[in-house]
Amino acid sequence: MVYSFSMQSSLFAERQKRPPCRLNSSIRSILNLSANIDRQIVIFVRKIHDKMNEKDIQSFSLATLIDVCGRRPGDICYDGCLIASRVNVQDEIDIDLFRYPTRIDAFVILLCSKGSGTFTSNLTRHTLTENSIFVHLPGSIIQAESTEEIALHAVICEEEFIRRINIDIRLLSQLFLHVEKQPCLKLDEKEWTGITRSFEELGAEGTEMPADVYSAEVIRSIIRTLAYKVCRVIGRHIETSGERQISARSRNDEYFSQFMNILGKHYTQERSVGFYAGQLNLTPKYLTTLIRKTSGRTAVEWIDDYVVLEAKNLLKYSTMSIQEIAYYLNFSNQSFFGKYFKSHTGMTPSAYRIGR
Repeated sequence: MVYSFSMQSSLFAERQKRPPCRLNSSIRSILNLSANIDRQIVIFVRKIHDKMNEKDIQSFSLATLIDVCGRRPGDICYDGCLIASRVNVQDEIDIDLFRYPTRIDAFVILLCSKGSGTFTSNLTRHTLTENSIFVHLPGSIIQAESTEEIALHAVICEEEFIRRINIDIRLLSQLFLHVEKQPCLKLDEKEWTGITRSFEELGAEGTEMPADVYSAEVIRSIIRTLAYKVCRVIGRHIETSGERQISARSRNDEYFSQFMNILGKHYTQERSVGFYAGQLNLTPKYLTTLIRKTSGRTAVEWIDDYVVLEAKNLLKYSTMSIQEIAYYLNFSNQSFFGKYFKSHTGMTPSAYRIGR
């Protein structure tokens, strides 16, 4: 669920250590397009998508999103962060461009002020409705399905930007568990007012890169405040659902945050608790104990969840053979991968693919 495809666009996708992803054509330096030319470009891009090898799950960084989708008057693009509003999404977004599963390697907060939209996030369908927010975590797979007269306000931030503005990443880590299961959150009246005010304050700061350090710090401060307001909303939903909310101030929580970060980078190649323990200079037994104490689950369970979800995504969305998926996820052979997958899902990879 991203932005409009219109002026000043070029189309490419970054190749990462995931199934290869690249479009072979680009559209560059197109300015002041008429409606007819713009329509022809969209048709051209659709043809590119149609010819893509479906084993590719596209991966977009923030820079790629901006390059593909262009910028509109009123957008703020600053230092690894994009703030944008789309009041007529049907007119400003070509959903067909994102009908394929897409990874967005950035934090995304969407505020819905009107209408609704349906999409799939990590194999689960969700509907974003009026007075709700959607929180997307880096690396999650999203696929847009439909929109109904929806108006959106968005903040998209690179992970490095989050670090630069000094948001406590441990606070974020404890909330990731809930957001992965439920990325759409309904706001009460007070929450809606507070989050809307932050978006309005960002819009009031203008659309150009701040010319002085004070204005830049104002923008960072507003985004930091917005992030904590969203954390507060997630915390309320956790309490309402009866889930255990993790204290973010202990040494164990810091290890848990580091473990989740390392896991997100290496799960396609490493399934051994020993590897992750070594990265943290801990023994496997101690890592298992502290991860269970902090999150209620073992390190092995977290590793398996990441691997199985990736396998499901590839089986459902790609045309990679089962053998290719096995090798991509660093299994020695297809048979071993099949036994692993069945032990966690109750289905063989072939049965899962057929039944998708």
